[in-house]
Order: sequence, then C-alpha cells, then structure tokens
Amino acid sequence: MNNSNPIKQFALLSLGVYILSYGFPFPLDNIPFTHEVFSKYVLSLQEKYILFFGKSFLGLPELEKIQRTGSGDTTFDYVKIPALMTFSFLVAIGLFSLKKVRIHAVDFYQLILIYARYYVGLTLISYGIAKFLIGQFPGPSFYSMDILVGDISPMGLAWRFFGYSDTYKIFMGLSELIAGFLLLFRRTAILGALVAISVCLNIVLVNFSFDVPVKLFSSHLLFFSILILLPGAKALFDFLILHKPSKLELMSPLFTSKKWKTAWVIVNIYLVGVIPLSRMYGHYSSQEFRAMENEWEGLYTGFENEAASPWTKIIVEKNYLVLKPEEGTQDFYTILEIKEGGMVLLKNTEDEDNPHELSIKALPTQQYELKIRIGEKENTLVGSKKSVSDYQLTKRGFHWINEYPFNR
Repeated sequence: MNNSNPIKQFALLSLGVYILSYGFPFPLDNIPFTHEVFSKYVLSLQEKYILFFGKSFLGLPELEKIQRTGSGDTTFDYVKIPALMTFSFLVAIGLFSLKKVRIHAVDFYQLILIYARYYVGLTLISYGIAKFLIGQFPGPSFYSMDILVGDISPMGLAWRFFGYSDTYKIFMGLSELIAGFLLLFRRTAILGALVAISVCLNIVLVNFSFDVPVKLFSSHLLFFSILILLPGAKALFDFLILHKPSKLELMSPLFTSKKWKTAWVIVNIYLVGVIPLSRMYGHYSSQEFRAMENEWEGLYTGFENEAASPWTKIIVEKNYLVLKPEEGTQDFYTILEIKEGGMVLLKNTEDEDNPHELSIKALPTQQYELKIRIGEKENTLVGSKKSVSDYQLTKRGFHWINEYPFNR
C-alpha cells in the first residue's frame, strides 16, 4: 500500500485527528496562562459537543460531565470516545476533499506520531515521578491496616499491595521514567515504544483486573505506544523472529532549515526539560502536606468506660484524624497544626473557619489521655496506643532465608 493510496490517506488523516483531539490541550496545558486565554474555551466547546452527541445520537438525555470525580471512566468519558471518532471522521472527510492536504496525509500522520510520543512520554514521566514520592501508592497506614481485607475494594487491595514495597514502587517508577524519556528522543523512540508497551500493558491489566477507573486513559496510552512502534515493526520482526538482517529507518529530523531547527530546539528544550522539571516540582511541593511529621501517630483504642465513649478507635496519622464508632459513619478531620504539649488543631469540610481541638497526653501508666472538642461537645478518653511496629505486616521485614514460608 503506497502513500498515494486514498484509503490509507483517509485512514491516516482520521486517526491523526483523533489522536490530536484526544490529547488536547497537551502540550498547551503545560504553558502558563494558556488555559485562561485559549484552552478552557476549546475544552468548553468540546464538552458541549460530547454532551450534544450523547444526548442526541446515543439517547442519553441525563448525560452530564461530573466534575472532579477522580474517575476517568465516567459515562461522559465513554461517550467521548465515539464522539471524537465521529468528529475525526468528519474532519478527515473535509481534509481529504482538499487535494493539497490529501497528498500530505503521510507527513501529517508522522507529525501526529511525534505528538503522540511526547504525550505518552511526558505522561509516563509524570507517573514515574509520583512513584518516588508519597501520593499514588501510599505505604501501610493505620487506617488501611485496621480494615478487614474482605471490606477492601479491588482497587484498594491493589493500591495497598503496590504501596507496601518501596523497592517495587521504585522499579515501577524507573520503568515509567525510562520509557518516557526514551520516547522523547528521535533516535530512541522505537526502543521507548517497546518499553512503553510493556509498561502500559501492565497498567492496563491492573486497571481491568482490579477495577481501577483509569481503563480508558491507560488503554489509549497503550494504543498510542503501539502506533509509535508500528513504523519499525517490520524491521524488528525480521530481526527478532525471522533472524534476517534488518535495519531500522532513522526518523528524519522534523525541520531542515536553520531557522526552524533553532525554533524546534527551543520547543524541545521546553518539552523535554522544563515540563518534566515542572511536574517534578509539582509532585515534590505536595509532599510537605502529605508527609507531615506527627509525633502522636497511632491507633488509639481500648478506652476505659468504652460504653460511654462515642468512638471505639481513634486514628491519628500524618495530616488527618479518623474517629471510628463501633457502628455507623466514620468522621474524618484534617490536621491543621500540631502545637507543643500535644495540642492538635482539626477541621473538616463543614467547619473550615472553626477549628476543633484534640489534646493528647502520655500517662505514667503507658496509656494516653485524649481530650477532643468537636464544636461545643467535649470528650475525655483514656486508652492504649498501637504503633506501626505492632503490626505483623510492617514488622515482618525481608528475609533472605526462610526455612518455612510465613504465609498467614
């Protein structure tokens, strides 16, 4: 199939428009101020189009875009796929009707593959950076270790499994960083695509196997990685499978004139250097809140006169507090400040301007006295404290030699 084949030209135009429309507003979303002056208006049009498509063509009159759900697999996200496919098909028809555009379909698609390389590469770099910091896969916490395994969601189980081992998190992070950076450079793009396919395939399998609501996005990262690899697939097949001499074609430079090469170098420095550094700084700047030092961390329980206590367990950990009754709803509070003498200031979403108070004092009996003031109500509890080292999960550690497996 040669480059003048009309079916190939139309397919490349349609696929290219889809990749571009799915990835937007990347990379503009990494440039300061562009969201307010441009991106948000285009995103608003895209949202209105997807809602119109879902309501008018898919028969979903109640369709809406739910903001900040933390899920990438909402109904809106599923409708987005056929909506963008239809949009890409219609745009491709318009482009195909223009002969001057149609004859450059292959060149257009090559540009889109470069766009896909940066899109997947910088996404994986961002994922990789997160693995080295507190956030995506937190380690064992009092709250997570106090929950029965049978009460954990599949996603919660996966997150706790990955979060247990810093070594495994570093391995995952390095894999994503290596794949991401290899994709950013023309000479290593095919190798980067191979590594990215392995990394993204694992992500996709985890998301589908443990019901993690990032199935659509991770599947697109895998799909784009496969597309990036395809130009070199025949040479790799000849060499690895048929054991025939083969040679990967080096991707041609995007620009040849000195003026445009200089401009592309500047853009590339921003994409390859500034954006990864800014994402690294963004992740790092969030650590101060996530990794708050808290000398009073622990699971407080076994309260004297427990029948009169509104809670059976109190969890104090880093930047939050959980009040757990024997039955009913748990109450979560954010720790605003830890003062000297065990005074802790708390808030929740309903009392932003009126902090509550928790006072903790160690008693000579190796128990702890907790005085809690929530609004106008105050409770004084005396109980014991469980530390991280008291859990089998955290004190077991690593053993080179195991005469018998410790599997309980």
